[in-house]
Amino acid sequence: MHLNIISQTDRRIPRKKIGELITLIEEEEEPPDSTLNIIFVGDSWIRRLNREFRGIAGTTDVLSFNIDEEPGEDCIIGEIYVSTDTAAKNARSEQVSFTEELLRLCCHGLLHLLGYDHIKAKDSKVMQTREDYYLGRMK
Repeated sequence: MHLNIISQTDRRIPRKKIGELITLIEEEEEPPDSTLNIIFVGDSWIRRLNREFRGIAGTTDVLSFNIDEEPGEDCIIGEIYVSTDTAAKNARSEQVSFTEELLRLCCHGLLHLLGYDHIKAKDSKVMQTREDYYLGRMK
């Protein structure tokens, strides 16, 4: 998988650690050969995306969008948008580092692109278990 990390904020983004996490997930989940874009934005940007694509007014921490349905060398598996403003708030409230929270959000976003969800309790437990597994391997 080819990874593009794009930052639209002035916060430091731990690109190397994010790359390691994505590689770890890729090795086990075996997504199609593709490109993944992770875009770091502020609350105002993610608020617009949340309203436009989900019909929800307000901010959120992470949004994932599947792009190409057909796998292939030139396909984009999806884009993950992470609000660094909300990530910083989450990190403070959860008493974890900003880097740990960014990794959690990137993992969460990629799992969504790979078909995991948390709408039903059973599915939520599966997704949370995978998240915990990958993040635990990063320590």
